[in-house]
Amino acid sequence: MLHRHLLSCCLLLVAFAALGQGRISVQSTDTLKTKNRSVGPTDRVLSPYSIAVRGGLTQFFGELSGQDMKFKVGASLIRQVNPAFAMSLDFTAGKVGGEKREFFNSYFVNEFNSVELLARWNLTEQFNRRADPKRPNLSVYGGLGMMYFSANAYNLDTDQRVRFTNSDLSGRNPLFLRWGSPQGRLGITKTHERTIPLGLTLDYNLAKNWKIGLDYRFYFVRTDKLDATSGRRLINPEESTSYSDTPNDKYSFLSATLTHGFDRKIRPADSDGGSRRPRPLPRRAR
Repeated sequence: MLHRHLLSCCLLLVAFAALGQGRISVQSTDTLKTKNRSVGPTDRVLSPYSIAVRGGLTQFFGELSGQDMKFKVGASLIRQVNPAFAMSLDFTAGKVGGEKREFFNSYFVNEFNSVELLARWNLTEQFNRRADPKRPNLSVYGGLGMMYFSANAYNLDTDQRVRFTNSDLSGRNPLFLRWGSPQGRLGITKTHERTIPLGLTLDYNLAKNWKIGLDYRFYFVRTDKLDATSGRRLINPEESTSYSDTPNDKYSFLSATLTHGFDRKIRPADSDGGSRRPRPLPRRAR
């Protein structure tokens, strides 16, 4: 039920962003500046594409919730649809960790990679009509992702591995099911689980092509074994009997970001506002 509500929120976010597109011209500021002036062969404007890199710390929310923040990095390929709305394909790699001495007396380390498709809505561009390139920009985003991970839990006193998510007997669960008889080959080294990332970004224009910012992202993961632990039990979260009715795990990611926007040469359509004048019809001979 929680996932349905979160998915509904993501769809509403995309819908509001799409509705907001009608309020903003699809021409960039650089394009508008080329109107009514001659342009040289070396003049350039920003293209719709940009890349971003980020790095920061993760924080886990689950059974082993004592904080042991780990490092994570990521990169994004962003396609600007209009000044207020963008889509991005994100790739991340890193670790998430935590610990708890009471009952479990263990800590865990989860190594993972993920890929995410996100819809981004620039609230500042949407609702602030002042053309100020030096203003900070606040954006919200949401989407869907896939996480590929392997988690191991260790004894706090001896560092001996006591629980794990993947072994020589690990197999894939049936599609869309959290557990069941494994399918396909055994020996799966990475567990696949769907995620719902939601977040916000505050960035600032350093120069025409560069931005720096802060990004906070919260992940809802469709599993309760992100910490190699499922419920208040000490068995391996591999088989169907090891799953509990406890809520799914979650984690957050706080990072610093650096974005570079690509540019391109000005085309004739940019200098006349993105439209070509219609060719006059020939006069009819009298």
